[in-house]
Amino acid sequence: MTAMTQNAAVRIAAFVVALAVAFGLAFGIGRVVDPWGDDAPAPQPGTHQHSE
Repeated sequence: MTAMTQNAAVRIAAFVVALAVAFGLAFGIGRVVDPWGDDAPAPQPGTHQHSE
């Protein structure tokens, strides 16, 4: 590998690692905050729902 190719490969690998870290951090924060937790009250039925 030439220096130019090796530099590009290192930059791509660093980008992929940074992307994985960013998504992992976002996923971890989402799990801690838990925006769709089970303890949330169920929404009231709207007018578009019909029981048969």
